[in-house]
Amino acid sequence: MRETLPRRSKGVALITALLVVALATIAAAAMASRQQLDLRRTGNILDGDQAYLYTLGAEAWAVGILVKDRKENQTDSLGDDWATVLPAIPVEGGQITGVLEDLQGRFNINNLLTDDNQPSPPDIEIFQRLLAALDLEPRLALAVVDWLDPDIDPQPLDGAEDDQYLGEQPPYRTANQRMASATELRLIRGFPPEAYERLAPYIVALPFRTPINVNTASIPVLMALGNDITASDAEALIQARGEKGFADVNAFLQQPVLSGGKINPQAMQSIAVESHYFLLKVEAHIGQGRAQLSSLIERAQNGKIRIVMRSREIM
Repeated sequence: MRETLPRRSKGVALITALLVVALATIAAAAMASRQQLDLRRTGNILDGDQAYLYTLGAEAWAVGILVKDRKENQTDSLGDDWATVLPAIPVEGGQITGVLEDLQGRFNINNLLTDDNQPSPPDIEIFQRLLAALDLEPRLALAVVDWLDPDIDPQPLDGAEDDQYLGEQPPYRTANQRMASATELRLIRGFPPEAYERLAPYIVALPFRTPINVNTASIPVLMALGNDITASDAEALIQARGEKGFADVNAFLQQPVLSGGKINPQAMQSIAVESHYFLLKVEAHIGQGRAQLSSLIERAQNGKIRIVMRSREIM
């Protein structure tokens, strides 16, 4: 006679089977969910990489525009093709936007030192006037000079060297060399964050001394070029240059609002109508990926292009 399991044993076996099926279902669901997550993450990575490739394509476009511009003319103004702000351009799977900015429309902080690393009085005066135009203390210029110059002797009155910075919390030393980035101003005594934010759109730290391009300079930067140049004078200069800009420095200096010796002859070497350094900012959205690229581009007099620095972020 065939033996049968007791009713209780049958119930235990059934429950065990149900538990095994439930655990297997949970494991399968977890594996499927993890697989979907991995697929989504992989897709996002691919989208981000593709977006970055599009930003590199925009950089190649910017290089081509700058080379073409140098072949066509020897001046740079806001009416040139390179100065056109790109609207959102649709590409496969997303869009790309970008802007190319003339960095010589700003004041180069590293101009505060001469080529032999000595303070440059004409450029210090320009920087002091820029600070004043932005309602900041002109005395801050001397603290910046001390941050840059190689000696350890503070400038009279408002300078600062290691003795002052080593007393900060936490203590640190001055750079005693040219700035790699204008953000170093945040470390300089007397520059609170709000002062830096106000100044940031009008300054740059370029590797070499550079003149200010009066065809692309803003009102505060134009005001800084000479004594008693008012905001209305600067507006008149912008109106006079138009989209094509001044043909040469003399055309700029002959403007009626600059009569009376408002620009010191020593400061004239700090003025130009052409530029060699540009900043490209481009952003691409592809699917769920996003990439940002900032490229510092140097264009030599002969039109040869060099990418000085490239900063990227892929999300």
